[in-house]
Amino acid sequence: MSAGQKDAIAVEALGLLSEQVQARIVHYKGDLETSPELDAVTAQVVSQLKAMQAAVSGDEGARETPEAIEKKHIRTLTKLLSHVFTKQGQSNFIAQNLKPIGRRVAKLFFESELHEKSKGDKEKVIHHPEQGVYYVLQRYTNRIRAELDGFDYEDEEIKRMTVATLDKIERDLQVAFLSRRSPELNRVMQIYTSVLTSFLQEHLPPRVEQMAKVTIRAAQTAQPGASVGYKVMPERFPHFRSEWERILMQQMVHYCGDELLSRLTDSNEEFHDETVKFFTDPHIFSETCAVICEALYDYLCLEGFLDLPVDWRVQHSRDG
Repeated sequence: MSAGQKDAIAVEALGLLSEQVQARIVHYKGDLETSPELDAVTAQVVSQLKAMQAAVSGDEGARETPEAIEKKHIRTLTKLLSHVFTKQGQSNFIAQNLKPIGRRVAKLFFESELHEKSKGDKEKVIHHPEQGVYYVLQRYTNRIRAELDGFDYEDEEIKRMTVATLDKIERDLQVAFLSRRSPELNRVMQIYTSVLTSFLQEHLPPRVEQMAKVTIRAAQTAQPGASVGYKVMPERFPHFRSEWERILMQQMVHYCGDELLSRLTDSNEEFHDETVKFFTDPHIFSETCAVICEALYDYLCLEGFLDLPVDWRVQHSRDG
């Protein structure tokens, strides 16, 4: 891929990642039920916490300049990132997140396979008999159901069983088709996992200091009046998240995109064009980055460096 293509993928993947976060937050807030009494108590507690926080921030601000706070943030973040992105056997972070990444990628893959057209509205090549029949059935399923609904039935049970038979045919075709695609997915996933592991264990470690420096400075986590030297305050978290994910996504797309295509080309196995294109789709990088970043933010929070906003904590606890 050219540099321009990789930059375009990174930008689209970042947009998808942001949409995921916003969708979850809207869902969380949409069904939240409170009472006036609880709201009043919550407001009072929040007010007290903010007052205490402001007092501490004021004391810290009197002793430390923004430049000094920024240096502390960069130094602490670099140290923590070095503990996470390190060689094999020295960190459990990478191994713990490869499985959830694999599950998300597999879900995307099977969802993509069940559509007869690619995202570019190009009809897919039929590689398996079940695939062609399934696509045709999907294309006319509404018409078939309407036809079935127009028949006269002996009783409601026969009508229910007729619809259930159609559903079973559709499910059986789906399972048979996807089972044929699973072996290739597993083979490419092994290569993708290997590439991702190399990215996290070899490519990132020598770059974490520069990444931390760029993130902290661009996010302005040491803004006067709202910062302390030992952690990033919750009001700066959206800026921190935006800058960190932008840098990580760029690094990931540029490294993993080229490395994956190189390893697939060097492999003795043949892969369908649709499969190769799928693994360079922005959605793959978006899902991968989401898993890594969510786990990383939790780690930085537990280490006392990142103060996560309440919305972020609650919506992710609901997702889990």
